[in-house]
Amino acid sequence: MSRPDDPALAAARALLHIEARAVLAQEQALDADFQALVRAIGADEGTTLVAGVGKSGLIARLLASKLASVGTRAFYYSALDALHGELGAIRRGDIIILLSNSGQTQELVDVAKAAQLRGARIVAMVSRVPSALSRIADWTLRCAVEREATDTKLPTASTTAMLALADALVVAVARQRDFSAEDFGRNHPGGTLGIVLSAKVRDLMVAAPQSVALVSAGQPIFETLLAMTSFPNGAALVVDGDRVLQGIVTEGDIRRGLGTHGRGFLDLDTGSCMTAPVRRTCGPDLTALQALEIMETPHQINVVPVVDGDRRVLGLLRLHDIAGMEVEKALG
Repeated sequence: MSRPDDPALAAARALLHIEARAVLAQEQALDADFQALVRAIGADEGTTLVAGVGKSGLIARLLASKLASVGTRAFYYSALDALHGELGAIRRGDIIILLSNSGQTQELVDVAKAAQLRGARIVAMVSRVPSALSRIADWTLRCAVEREATDTKLPTASTTAMLALADALVVAVARQRDFSAEDFGRNHPGGTLGIVLSAKVRDLMVAAPQSVALVSAGQPIFETLLAMTSFPNGAALVVDGDRVLQGIVTEGDIRRGLGTHGRGFLDLDTGSCMTAPVRRTCGPDLTALQALEIMETPHQINVVPVVDGDRRVLGLLRLHDIAGMEVEKALG
């Protein structure tokens, strides 16, 4: 159990408050220079190179990676390597984003001067304005920070603020380019995230009627329970003669009914325990991400019926089907 007067805990809490204020303060950086940069990157007329040294270099790597993930031709650029023979990578019209808390980092200043001579456009993401970098830059993003979170001046609030401003830039560029979740999925085919973003419901669902318990409202609950046992998906879908969705019965519905009414509950009609109407359904052409949003709002459900435009049942999507897709990919 933590002590409320623990000085280490107090320091950690104070840091979070300082960093939270630093992040919110970055809204001031969303000015005309920020907008011009977003438009320039979104126009995709050149390559975007991102450079930094030390802690800023780590954020530069992440910024370049995220810009690439939203469809931008962006790469991390080593300032040290550039000054030792790799300036040839820079072309007229390229954008060079240079990250430096002080704005005085000599390696970045030297890269900015050399890149400008080659016709590149320079961006300074700095805390101090004016500074050597801001004086050279075509556009300056001021990452203003009131103070670091420790007396030792360990980079804390400054790096957090810079990372937040970098993320704001990525999101703005993505919106400028009308970059969708489906586009992101095509750029991120590996792992669970790629599957969630790009896979379609029709690829993940359990198909009906082959593998889904379809029952009628007039059937005894006992028969519905047998159907659910034959197709253990956690639910049975109640349909009419044309396979139009009428309701849903889950394993939880059966357990609660037995707990309340005893064995006699099994002789009742299925319509007496089904949930109707079924408000949460999805279509076969939705992405897995869109289906997950349906399954998680306003509260999480484990299964959702898949229907066509006439609410005719096509299948059943289970929450663990998405994870199962990743396991299958890993094994295959």
